[in-house]
Amino acid sequence: MVTSEPLREAYLKVDRAKFLPQQSAGFAYDPEFMDKPIPIIEGVNTTALTLGIKMLDYLNLVKGDKILEIGTGCGYYTALMAHIAGPENVTTVEIDPWMVKYAQDRLGDLGIKVEQGDGTLGFARNAPYSKAIIWAAMPTLPCYIYEQLADGGELLVPIGTGKTQNLYRVIRGTTPRLEKLDSVIFMRAQGLCGFYD
Repeated sequence: MVTSEPLREAYLKVDRAKFLPQQSAGFAYDPEFMDKPIPIIEGVNTTALTLGIKMLDYLNLVKGDKILEIGTGCGYYTALMAHIAGPENVTTVEIDPWMVKYAQDRLGDLGIKVEQGDGTLGFARNAPYSKAIIWAAMPTLPCYIYEQLADGGELLVPIGTGKTQNLYRVIRGTTPRLEKLDSVIFMRAQGLCGFYD
């Protein structure tokens, strides 16, 4: 159940099929695939639609939010965030060069540049951010990204070293607040503050 009206509107406007490979586009809204990741290339999948929408709902995005996204993937969730906050307010970082090009081809007409780099370090050039979201499991709280949040800014991040992780909302403040939201399964983050095995 989506509680955010801007997210509901974005979901109705942005066609997920355009962000999937041609052979998988028919699965975009297939009930069989709502709770399943859809492969993009070998070793890279989309986040299941129900989980991705639930995570964006947790962020409670509004117009003007300055957002950092780590793990652009196919670019679908990037497009939803851009629809809500404005494309000029979305910074998205992807480590895989092939996925950078794939997403850029689909996001370019929205005026979004996909930054290629180590997302575990965040993207300091455009900081501070009011919201940040990470689409990969982190071994611990990503401190570089936390430091790039504005005061009161929120980070949504899966943390854990096992097959499943815990999804946390982290709010920056004099005393940081950590809230456990869900149990999730994500690929392990690559990069300096990610996993090495």
